[in-house]
This record gives sequence, structure tokens and C-alpha cells, in this order.
Amino acid sequence: MSFSVSMRHAFIPFAGGMILAADYSQLELRILAHLSGDRRLIHVLNSGSDVFRSIAAEWKMIEPDAVTDEMRQQAKQICYGIIYGMGAKSLGEQMGIEEEDAARYIESFKARYSGIQRFLRDTVKSCTARGFVQTLLGRRRYLPAIKDANPHARAHAERQAVNTTVQGSAADIVKTATVRIQERLEEAFPSAPKSHGHRLLQRDAEQPIRRENPPRGGGFFILQLHDELLYEAAEDDVIQVAQIIKREMENAVPLSVTLKVKVKFGPSWGDLQDFDL
Repeated sequence: MSFSVSMRHAFIPFAGGMILAADYSQLELRILAHLSGDRRLIHVLNSGSDVFRSIAAEWKMIEPDAVTDEMRQQAKQICYGIIYGMGAKSLGEQMGIEEEDAARYIESFKARYSGIQRFLRDTVKSCTARGFVQTLLGRRRYLPAIKDANPHARAHAERQAVNTTVQGSAADIVKTATVRIQERLEEAFPSAPKSHGHRLLQRDAEQPIRRENPPRGGGFFILQLHDELLYEAAEDDVIQVAQIIKREMENAVPLSVTLKVKVKFGPSWGDLQDFDL
């Protein structure tokens, strides 16, 4: 008999606390829309509807209700394939279609969202001229292979140029939000320690492990996992802490598209429920 175990259930908060997880929705796609300035993509992302279903409807020029699950999945794969610098061969393998068909899908998608095509071209052109790319907040990555005589090395650097610009900008936003959340938590809970240290005590094998002096209030940063931030919060303060986290994440950096954050909470990292704020 087979079964699965989630190690996330092993991560629990301090006594009287809850785990909070806040995750950006389609962060990199929203950054791509902002950087490319593509009006169609910006409109879709700001509409509040199912993002990939709406993109598929725009791409196929059909009504959203007519979009099949397969079409939606194709739109999602192409969007992230562009962000990750995926070629037609790799995308075709991921989608389970021929390379030629994948290439046609990519080209038809770019034709519909012309701002994306322009952004890809301008990013590579700028990197070739300057030797580096910049994230949204100005961090640089130098890519000397962008001028390499070897076409494979040059193509790899071109993909890195786009990938770094988008994903590096996502990192800018997440880290900015993390710093601002910490500042707001310290303002809202001035008497709470900045960190409770997670110190554990165990007198002997007969006694259960217990935490020493668990905090009485506030929220505490645990971990960044890609576009997700994890916190512990005192149960009495969980709503206030969640509101601070969501507000600072959604307003970390002004963009032409809205940033959306989903918040969950629960008694362990592996047992989280949606938190509607």
C-alpha cells in the first residue's frame, strides 16, 4: 500500500501561534506585462478574471467561455516558457507536441501580444550594447557571452538576459516587501521581540520538548520561498499581521499592473487554509 507524507506538517509555530503563508499570484507574468508595456496583457491581468483563461481567449480570439482546459494550459506554458527563455523544442516536449507546432504557437502568441515581442528584442539589443541587464530596481548582471562568436553560447546569454530581467525584478519586489513588512510589524507590535529564537528545552527523555518563553504577540518572519513569504503570528494578532503582510506585498513597488497576494494560515506549514481578507 502506497502513501505520501508531507514534511511541511513537521513545521509548527510557537505555542499559541499560527503559521501564515503569503504568496504572490503570477508575479513574474505581471512583471513581464509591466516591463513590456503590452496593453492587452496589462488589461487581462488587471481585469480580475482567470488570468490564463483570459489570455487564451485573447490569443485565440474567442470568448472566455469557449476556452478549453487544454487551451488554458497551453497559454500558461507559453507565458512561462517565454519568461524562462524556453525554445520551441523544449516547449514542444513540455506540451507534448511537435517542435514545429510549438514554434507556431509561440509566434502566434507573440504576434497577438506584440509588446512582449518588442520587450524580448529590446532586452537582448540593450544587453548586447551595454554588456549587462538591469532589474526593476537597478541591480545588474553582466553577460559577456552575449557577444560570443559561438551561436549556442550567445543564444544562452540572450535567454539569460530576459530571464534575469524578469526573475531578478521579482526578487527585487519580494525582498522590498520583506523589509517593509518587518518595519510595519515593529511599528504595530513595539513590545514584541524581533525574533523569538525558537529555543527549545528538554529536561530528559520522559518530558516533552517545549519552547522557552514563547512570544506573547506580534508576527515573526520565518522563510522566503520563491514568491512566497512565511511568518509565525500570535493567534490573537493573526488578522492584523496578515493584513500588514498582504498590504505591504501588494504595494511593494508601483507597477502598471496590480499585484495580487493570497494569504493562508494554519496550525502547521502543511495544514494551511485560505485566509480571506
